[in-house]
Amino acid sequence: MSTTLTIGTRGSELALRQTELVEEQLSSTSPGLSLNRRIIRTLGDERTDVPLPAVAAASGIIDKGVFIKEIEQALAEGTIDCAVHSLKDMPGELDPRFELAAVLPRADIHDALILKQGCDINSLCLGTSSVRRIELAKAYWGGTARCRDLRGNVPTRLRKLAADPELDGIIIARAGLTRLGYTSPTFTIDGATLTVHDLPRDSFPPAVGQGIIAIEVRKGDRRVLDILAPLNHADTMTCARTEREFLRLLGADCSTPVGAYARIVEQTIVLRVLHISPHGIPRRIVARGPQNDPESVAALAIKLLADLRH
Repeated sequence: MSTTLTIGTRGSELALRQTELVEEQLSSTSPGLSLNRRIIRTLGDERTDVPLPAVAAASGIIDKGVFIKEIEQALAEGTIDCAVHSLKDMPGELDPRFELAAVLPRADIHDALILKQGCDINSLCLGTSSVRRIELAKAYWGGTARCRDLRGNVPTRLRKLAADPELDGIIIARAGLTRLGYTSPTFTIDGATLTVHDLPRDSFPPAVGQGIIAIEVRKGDRRVLDILAPLNHADTMTCARTEREFLRLLGADCSTPVGAYARIVEQTIVLRVLHISPHGIPRRIVARGPQNDPESVAALAIKLLADLRH
């Protein structure tokens, strides 16, 4: 049996840090294993000049596949053994050739609002390319906040915020900030003082899978599955299955304004969803069900959402 594992990853600072976290755990659970890392540039990394839905439409790639297509191609060809992803960047339904082998314990799920010092909170101009964040911002600030398209990795977006006099702030995943070491409530980028504020998760819920590092493998690859099994965090995987099944049943993609997160409370899955209707109306539901049946909780959430439309 091979004692080498080749891991595929994107090349951003955050992607590399997340891969390091996986490698650290593997060094502990499989101390004799030799780890190789292969950095793969994806279409989503190449095209940061237009919104993600436009990138997907122009390339014929489904949904968030712009961030994983080239990595999955390497996985299928056998040049890598597994791939490390931010789960929120993965499509709701995987290519049947692949499966999720493991997820690490979930980090903070909040979206963070990063503001320049002295900006007017009642008239914000925010940078984000996320349809979810754009629509939630309209609802959260009652229409007073404006959003401008802004893409790029975390350090790039921070630098763009610091350099653009018209931007007051950006919205970004707290988990990514923390993993990159931005843990202070105030920090300075290129001379600009920035403050960090967590947005309330119930009125500004995260993307499905936010805060979760996922490891993808070839379906049924027993050697790799066995190596990765000790890394899997069971409760996080249950929440991930619940959220992703909800996303699949909803038929949602990166242009769908929906936030959702699941928690396990006393052996019960609690799934909270905020969906913005085509008319801009926020629809909130809470679905509950047994911990051992995440798919039924997701189906109930879809039914509750449908009931609100009538």
